[in-house]
Amino acid sequence: MVVGDDVWIGADAIICSGVTIGQGAIVAAGAIITKDVEPYAIVGGNPAKVIKYRFSESIRRKLVQINIEDVFEKARKTKNYSVLHSILNEDNIAEIISMEYDKEN
Repeated sequence: MVVGDDVWIGADAIICSGVTIGQGAIVAAGAIITKDVEPYAIVGGNPAKVIKYRFSESIRRKLVQINIEDVFEKARKTKNYSVLHSILNEDNIAEIISMEYDKEN
């Protein structure tokens, strides 16, 4: 089993051997995970199925390409936490991506 960053797993969820849970996914309580879970998917049931996605497809494509740990580290160093507390959308995703790549500060 491989679990990506920023994954939430609900109580009593069962994850079968060999399954990968993508970055940012949410597994509902009591779900039975028999297949890989896509990044930023919300899954539940027996067997688990995608209920919905946390973000639009274009935002998901951008998020899986960044190292979220670098973004949090940059926010900590610059004390710029506002971007981490805002609702993620097409307008502010560029700011988050730039935080990962601008590592001089």
